[in-house]
Amino acid sequence: MAPSFSHAETADQLGRALRAEPSATKVLQDYCRRLAPGVAITAIPLPTDNLPPPAPFRTHFSLGAHEHIRLRHVSLRCGTHVLSDAWNWYVPERLEPAMNTLLDTTTLPFGHVVAALHFKREALQSERDNLPPDILLRNTAMLTRGADSLPFSLVVENYLASGFAGLASPARQSHP
Repeated sequence: MAPSFSHAETADQLGRALRAEPSATKVLQDYCRRLAPGVAITAIPLPTDNLPPPAPFRTHFSLGAHEHIRLRHVSLRCGTHVLSDAWNWYVPERLEPAMNTLLDTTTLPFGHVVAALHFKREALQSERDNLPPDILLRNTAMLTRGADSLPFSLVVENYLASGFAGLASPARQSHP
């Protein structure tokens, strides 16, 4: 049996995969296919406690008079494996109405729902040190629409060590 990655190696590997792909959902789904073939990532709603958006939101987003901020807090899961805890502040007026309906009524991940926007992901911060023990990596990123580069979402993603315990040795896999 191949040895597992260390905590640091797993964080490095996951970080590289996330930097190479605009959609964290796609990275997680690719990992999920290996962990549990045939299982789709689901976004299970969690309480938001009306948490205000972090400072980067106010810095990067200029809200129009009729725009507002909505918060979606979810646990992203592959079957029973909890992969991440994601906080997503977004401007619903910058999405298609059907996208807002899906976000409000389904367990589809945000990245899957907004994929038609051909969004780009701008990493604002990536943390590995001084995090709670089960958080492998914390990323903060801004998503912009592909057509006009208008920012529409700010995400803070906590990737859980327990969800990535199934990674095999580097010789067997190149990314999560």
